[in-house]
Amino acid sequence: MKKTLLFTIACCVFTFASFAGNEPQAIGARSTAMGGTGLTLTDPFSMFNNQAAMAFVTDISIGLFSERNFMLSELSYNAGGVIFPTKSGVFGFTVTYAGFDVYNEKKAGLSYARLFTERISGGIQFDYLGTSISEYGNGSTFTFEAGLLVKITEKFSTGAHVFNPVRVNSGFVDDKVPTTLKLGVSYEAGNKVSIAAEAKKNIDQPAQFCAGMEYRVVDALHLRAGFETYPALYSFGAGINIQQLKIDFATSYHQVLGVTPQLSISYAFSKKK
Repeated sequence: MKKTLLFTIACCVFTFASFAGNEPQAIGARSTAMGGTGLTLTDPFSMFNNQAAMAFVTDISIGLFSERNFMLSELSYNAGGVIFPTKSGVFGFTVTYAGFDVYNEKKAGLSYARLFTERISGGIQFDYLGTSISEYGNGSTFTFEAGLLVKITEKFSTGAHVFNPVRVNSGFVDDKVPTTLKLGVSYEAGNKVSIAAEAKKNIDQPAQFCAGMEYRVVDALHLRAGFETYPALYSFGAGINIQQLKIDFATSYHQVLGVTPQLSISYAFSKKK
């Protein structure tokens, strides 16, 4: 009885939270604190949010992320990955896991990005998607996603991303993996403030809008806040930078379902001079 109830809750909340079907979500507490904007951020979590942005990452980097949706352990979402720059481009490998034994979703991705010019980059990722539902069994499939990032000026950037453009089947009968499109912009307002905004569209759902900002109090401490629509969520967080180590905290709030805490840790292995 308890597992059946948890299964029902998981299916409903996962769909409501917009990552059922292994649909991509903003990864990294920096991104989630800024309302889920991540297309133009060039940090270790670019490998999740927009593979094109990896091309601007110059050091081998690792990133770990965890969130507990609405404070329920059964609705936890965990992700990890590594970025490996080479002379031929930048490679990345990511894994994610959402859910618990009754209902869970898994994803593994292998990505590649490169600069076309000093201001324009592109990236692509090939994905394995797996879903396990105790009442129905297991399903899996393969798809891909791709992104573009353009640094129009030193202060203004724009990005685009598409996930699953071929609309593959999830591995269950008549169940299609969602196709999503994202467009975003960001602006560096001086040396201390960054502003970002994005529009997201799952072709089966209404469009979403999200926006956020980051204020760099000092180099070691950054404060962030943001919001997104459908569902309406408000978020805030902070980041602590200790040389190559970055620790970010965030919390998003829904007026009915409550809070979702997030934590991410990343480390960049600086090249020896």
